[in-house]
Formats: sequence, C-alpha cells, structure tokens
Amino acid sequence: MSVADDWRPLLSGTAQGRALQAVDAVAESITSLSPGARDPSLAGGQAGIALLYAWLAKAGRSSHARDLAWQCLDRAIEAVATEEMGSWFWEGFSGIAWAAELVDRLLDGSPDGADTALENEAGDDNEAVDEVLSRLLAHPRRWPAPHDLVVGATGLGVYALERYPRPSAAECLHRVVKRLDESARRDRDGIYWWTPPEEIWEPKEREEYPSGRVDLGAAHGVAGAVALLGALCGAGVEQATVRPLLEGAVRWLLTQAVATESGPTFPNWVAPGFDPVPARCAWCYGDPGVAAALWMAARGAREPEWEREAVALACRAAERPAAETGVVDASVCHGTAGLAHIYNRLYQATGEPRLGRAAVYWLERTLEWCHLAQKSGELWVTGSADPGRGPWTGIDLTDGAAGVALVLLAAATPVEPLWDRMFQLSAPRVPEVRDLSEVRGP
Repeated sequence: MSVADDWRPLLSGTAQGRALQAVDAVAESITSLSPGARDPSLAGGQAGIALLYAWLAKAGRSSHARDLAWQCLDRAIEAVATEEMGSWFWEGFSGIAWAAELVDRLLDGSPDGADTALENEAGDDNEAVDEVLSRLLAHPRRWPAPHDLVVGATGLGVYALERYPRPSAAECLHRVVKRLDESARRDRDGIYWWTPPEEIWEPKEREEYPSGRVDLGAAHGVAGAVALLGALCGAGVEQATVRPLLEGAVRWLLTQAVATESGPTFPNWVAPGFDPVPARCAWCYGDPGVAAALWMAARGAREPEWEREAVALACRAAERPAAETGVVDASVCHGTAGLAHIYNRLYQATGEPRLGRAAVYWLERTLEWCHLAQKSGELWVTGSADPGRGPWTGIDLTDGAAGVALVLLAAATPVEPLWDRMFQLSAPRVPEVRDLSEVRGP
C-alpha cells in the first residue's frame, strides 16, 4: 500500500502548517491518555486510534507512531479474544479485524488491493473472522436491517471487500449480497430497504415512526447500501444480482429528492403519511453523504449520468450557506471535518473547483475548532459530550479528535486516506471477477 500518485495535499503554505500542527497536537494529547480509557472498537476506540497512528507513521509525523499503532491494535485484538463482543463493523470484532488488515498492509508496505489478496491462507489471521461472519449472515432473522453500515450486513460487506478475492471473504460477500437481495423492497420507483421500528436508534423517533421508515442516510440507510453495491459492482462481484440491485436502488433514491429553490435535496428518511424535510449537510445524513454514495455507484457501475448527478448534488451542498448546513462541531460523522473530507475526495476525483473551494472552507472551519480546543486543555483531550459546546466528542474516529486529525492529515500530505473506506468514501482496488463462484471454491 504505497503513497498514491494521484493524491495531492490540498493545503499549502501557512494553512498546511497549521493543519499539521493541529494533527501533531491531537496525537500528543491522545497518547497522553491512559490505554484503559479507550474501548477496542473501530469507531470509538483502540482500532480507530491505531489507524491514526498508522497514517501518522506513513506520513513521517512521529518516530513513535508505528509502535503506538501496533500497541493499540494489539489491545483491540486482545479484547476480541477476552471480551464479549458483537460482529458489527463500527463497534464489533469485524471492524477491529478490518483495521488490522489495513494497518498491516500500510505499515508493511504491501500494495493495496488484490496483489496480496490470494496470499498463503495459512498466514491469514482473519480467515476465521470471515468464516464466523458467513455463518452469522446465513441466518436471515438476525438481520432486520441489513442495509445498515454501522450495525448491519452492509458494514460486513465493507470488511469483506477489503479482503476480496480471498475465498473466505468471497463467501462472506456472497452472504451479504444475498441478505441485501432478500430484504430489498420493490415499488414503481425502484428498490429500497425498510428500517423496522426496533432498528430506529433514537427512542423519540421510534415513537414517531411506530411502523418504521426508509432511512436515506449513508450510515444507516439506502445511501450506504448504494455505496457498497457500487463498490461491489466495480470489483465484479456477483454482477447478476448486484447490478440490478444497484440500478434499482439508485433509481429509487433519486426519486426521493425534495424540490427546493436551489435544486433537489435529500431528506433524512421517508415514511407513509409524513412530509419529507430536507436534511442537514453531513456525511451521515444529507446531500454530501448521498452525493458520495452516488459517486461510488457511478464509478463502480461506469454510469456517467449518475456521476453527473453526484457532482451536481455535491456542488449544490457545497454552495449552501454555512448557517443553513446544521453543522455544530468538527467531527467526521456530522461536522466540519466530514464535509471537508467529502469535498476533498470528490475534488481530487473530479477537479471541480467548487468542491475544492468548499473543502478548503470547511478545513478552515475545522482548524478554527482546533484553535478553540487548544485554548481549553480539557476540550483538547476529551472533547465535549454536549453538541454545540465543544469541537468534538471524545478522542474517537467517527465523532472525535482522531477523525479530525486524519482529515487534516489527508489535506496536508500526499498519503492517500484509505481509512475513509470505513465511511465508504473510497473502495479497494481489486481485479474484476465475473462471479464469486470463480473464487469461492467448491
């Protein structure tokens, strides 16, 4: 996994220096904390911090970063062996295994993607994880919301795609695709996935939607499934099933946009009897996250029209006044860092200047949050649990300081941020295989 030839630092001069200073300060603050203060997961704990240290090591920002990355990863892996833990991607053992896969390749200097994918299985520590996940995915009743990236089968698909086309990972992907296909609903607009009430996270929203709803977001909804299906399509995974699912899901998703004076925009969710309301601007919900998912679908399926839709949506979101975005912190999930990184990713892929300007704008806002944090030692280390009062929540990757540091590092160095695959903002480079049966074996 080498430095990508086509990834360039967006920031230069004084802004680049400020970003790197903030990155180093976040890393130093996190290092000062007791290891016991962190959970083992990818989204909220040790596995996610391991990614930060690994990318710091690759960028040459710390002489101790490599060792710290392995230490964090070892603690996370030990927790898998000693603690009761779910299978979920962001919070469970599959996410820890995914982080181990990524860190191992990055720090060992192995090429990205399939060049190492068919290595000797005897040395493949994650093969057992693949097999466990395949067995879990074989039970449909355990997957009431398989389209969920954070706690559903879509997240397991992201894990398995990182390891594809190993036979055990291919079998896991086969199960993921089967779950998505069997749970999909179809109407005249296309294909979508229903979120039952028990899978709605917020209790108040569960009461508001007692029969369930269709979630449109990248974290828990249709956009997340679209992004995965796009990546699978690009990898040549089970095209006979994946391609029709993707085409139907994109068609359905595009029909859910709400007309406004500035153009179509997407709500958080839709449900019978409820008027859809435009969402805020974020990765988890709203136009930036949907645009990124459509972009993944367009590139994977080689559909220029979807690509145009994705870029147009992203540009409209980029030009929305900051006061109307609903941004209240610096996090990757729903804050300034997430917007900056989405626009940076799309700018690097398209060269669209509006996206480049938006990325720089939101990076500047992120650096302002970092300046605020640096003025308060408590916030600098721990963040704030109260949205709107602090720059982030804790030290984690999704809502906290580690994710902010990774975004700033990506904007200031030529090291490609492949860690953003956990948000489905990029996908592994794997060879096209016509059908999983070619690699799954008998």
